[in-house]
Amino acid sequence: MRAARADWTSLPIHPLLAAAYPVVFLFATNAAEQVTLDPLWTPLLLAIGGAAALVAVLWLLLRDPWRAALLATVLIVGFFGYGHAWNLTGGLVPRGVLLAGWLILVAFAAVLAWRAGRRPVGATRVLNVLSAILVATSVVAIAAPFLGPRIALDFTADRLPMSPGVEEPDELPDVYYLVFDRYARGDVLAELYGHDNGPFLSELEERGFYVADESWSNYSKTPLSLVSSLNMEYLDIEELRAEAAADDDREPIHRRLRAGLRVPAALKDLGYTYHHIANWWEPSATNVDADHVYRDAGPTEFTTALLQTTILSAIWQVEAIDPFDWRVYRSHHEYEFEVLRAIGELPGPKYVFAHVLLPHEPYVFDSDGSAMTEEEVAGMSEREAYRRQLEFLNDQILEIVDEILASSERSPIMLIQADEGPFPPRYRLNTLGFDWRQATPSELEEKSGILNAYRLPGVEPEEAGLYPSITPVNSFRVVFNAYFGTDLPLLPDRVYAHVSQNEFFDIFEITDQLRR
Repeated sequence: MRAARADWTSLPIHPLLAAAYPVVFLFATNAAEQVTLDPLWTPLLLAIGGAAALVAVLWLLLRDPWRAALLATVLIVGFFGYGHAWNLTGGLVPRGVLLAGWLILVAFAAVLAWRAGRRPVGATRVLNVLSAILVATSVVAIAAPFLGPRIALDFTADRLPMSPGVEEPDELPDVYYLVFDRYARGDVLAELYGHDNGPFLSELEERGFYVADESWSNYSKTPLSLVSSLNMEYLDIEELRAEAAADDDREPIHRRLRAGLRVPAALKDLGYTYHHIANWWEPSATNVDADHVYRDAGPTEFTTALLQTTILSAIWQVEAIDPFDWRVYRSHHEYEFEVLRAIGELPGPKYVFAHVLLPHEPYVFDSDGSAMTEEEVAGMSEREAYRRQLEFLNDQILEIVDEILASSERSPIMLIQADEGPFPPRYRLNTLGFDWRQATPSELEEKSGILNAYRLPGVEPEEAGLYPSITPVNSFRVVFNAYFGTDLPLLPDRVYAHVSQNEFFDIFEITDQLRR
């Protein structure tokens, strides 16, 4: 009687697939936030490598690769499954109780696997097929947007005719575009947050800045705002909507943010070197035209989210250590500040772009820069936590400006701006489904009123075309006209919101609804 032919279903490979699945599943569910596959590879290889090492150790102990694989899969599912169990409970079960119950369940399953008969081929085949189907489903979900129609990353922006009025490139001033996420306008801070930002704005003015104290963001979300300001034009919303695979698909605008943009492309044509200072948010992590990208070597946004689904998050909670993403958040910003303080010493001419996720939550910096724990933040209002982080950020901005001015051979052009305002309380309760058509004037002002300051050395602000209500779409039109010989007309200052994040490209104008 012939023995059954061995095939892949009888090989004990399910631990590798079980380790791969949580990684590819999470990446697939967040595909709209990803513009490259780069964040996937490191955690995927680490997960598969860790699973292989675990199987090897258990194989040596049990002398049976099939039982070793069965036990390894139980432990892997226990490791990666805890966070999803926590999400399913909706926080109704205390963490300590859930952790104890989860460990008991995993231990029981591990004992069953340990006591399984020699060569449990039947269980191996079932687990292999099931895990392969799960992995394949997620891989297809990941591949679909990357293989479908999309804007090429090597998209070339329209070139502008530039005549800077100097013969040598090294005579050109450095250009800094520093974007601070959700930094509210001064009057919004005073009215809604009880914070007087006047002293900080006065310090900027003493350093040569013009503060546009009636400025609004042109759009209500980061990628929309940045693509608009860096292309110096309003977005073609119909084109974006036509490219979107679903109403909440942000991939078209995310890829534009990473592709060729008119501002950096024009400056590079003049001989500028493009220095891109990144945070952990993947869509603004780099740009196709960047000559140098500075990014903290710590875990990416995706890796951090993945770790928070594992049992490690429960262990950190039990040990009263701050959640991993908070520590990473601090690390990324400390790195960005360090780079910004030192970058003025690099040879020019240089264009420096930095997207800084502050005073954006989570709130991890107290006013003096010390760490705020989750428990401390939970004991104060949202706006109090925001205000404290803002006060710390203000000190950092002034120090960075001083370092740049002190180290620059020529007085630099600097734009300090927000991409959007902070989240109003009602919006924070339902960030995906909140309908901005139902927003109050106060909510629209909080979300749209932004910090906007310009340092244009050797040029009178009003003569250059600055005015209190200028919006970001016109920022570089003013800069290019004042320094680089262009004659770009200023566009009408318009403010747009979208219906909701579930209907991302359903855009409507709110300019006339803003009270100020």
